[in-house]
Amino acid sequence: MKLQKKLYLLLILSLFFSPTIEAQFWKKLKKKAEDAVIKKADKKMDDVLNKKKKKTSNPDKQTKRTTKPSNENKKVKTITNSSTSKKKNSSEELYRTFKFIPGEKVIFYDDLKYEEIGEFPSKWDLLRGGVEVAKLGEKKIILFTSDDYNRITPLFNSKNYLSDEFTIEFDVYVNDFSKSNHYDKYNISFRNESFYIGMSEIEIYIENTGISGRVREGNNTNFKFEEVPLGTTNTWHHISISYYKKKLKIYYDGYRISNLPNFKIPIEKFAIQLNTVGKKQKSAIKNIRIAHGGGQMYKRIIADGKYVTNGILFASGKSIIQPQSMGIINKIVSVMNEKSDWNFEIIGHTDSDGDNTTNLKLSKERAEAVKNAIVEKGIKAERLSTNGKGESEPLNSNSNALEKANNRRVAFIKK
Repeated sequence: MKLQKKLYLLLILSLFFSPTIEAQFWKKLKKKAEDAVIKKADKKMDDVLNKKKKKTSNPDKQTKRTTKPSNENKKVKTITNSSTSKKKNSSEELYRTFKFIPGEKVIFYDDLKYEEIGEFPSKWDLLRGGVEVAKLGEKKIILFTSDDYNRITPLFNSKNYLSDEFTIEFDVYVNDFSKSNHYDKYNISFRNESFYIGMSEIEIYIENTGISGRVREGNNTNFKFEEVPLGTTNTWHHISISYYKKKLKIYYDGYRISNLPNFKIPIEKFAIQLNTVGKKQKSAIKNIRIAHGGGQMYKRIIADGKYVTNGILFASGKSIIQPQSMGIINKIVSVMNEKSDWNFEIIGHTDSDGDNTTNLKLSKERAEAVKNAIVEKGIKAERLSTNGKGESEPLNSNSNALEKANNRRVAFIKK
């Protein structure tokens, strides 16, 4: 209304102006009117956009987008990739001070490579409950199927196959228990009769609050684990057990959760039992490895002038070192820091899978990867040299998974 009054007033005044002034006046008046209309339209558009923005600010009320993703969405993807990278780095950080040393001679190894889905795993005996070979992602796993206790033990011809110096390793699947009271409980025994009297030597509880457990001797709890974080859920985590003449150590990923100096129970065999609470949980293990030896690197170098290990694990067909192998890397660094005049040649060996040329190249790359990992810990590069022998110096006939596991090795030769 104000605009209209102004227009009437100006119209009356224009009767007293000359034609030239009148023309200029109408030109200016037209421009002012156009500007007023545009300004009003802009304000309305701003109001509409602001209301739309407020409506879409709540993600629960957003409608599906049918337009092409904007640059803002691309930024989200970049952040996601960055988070993945951080997770990888945090996994490496977790094993930074890892001290577990795997045994040098593998006596049992099961990667389930040749097992049939849905069947009972052929390298095991069933003591109670039920298990079967299943597939999770691209990997074969041992899935525990019974709601009751599920108990298995490796097949061996001899009874007391563990000896007084051994290591045991396996991966466990850790579920997301945040929305339930469910948990997984792994019981590990080193005696034939333990489970039948209702006791087991090691109890590992995996639940929403973290990892806990205890070591038993008979009816008494001899040692309680220090509780450690659960870590990333709905993925795999590593259990490592080291026994050396009554000294028992247990690790969850890079954490040492038990360090018992005098474990009195007789050592006979290995059996693992899982009590799972919650039918929808994936309770499973994979990559089971039992080996004699472990933890005597310094003595073996003094006695033999070398240290040979198959405990440095790599991604299949690659030279990427697995994080759980950092125990050996950390130990060799410690030895070299203590003995500043010791230098080593690192030699890589492979099994017979693949052709000779590829294996030779791979063994050299793996030796170089080990050297780089040691140098990153502060050892001077000139103290280390590398070589690769491929499959040319096997320790056996490479006829099965166990023999191949022993042939995949790294040797540190003192110079």
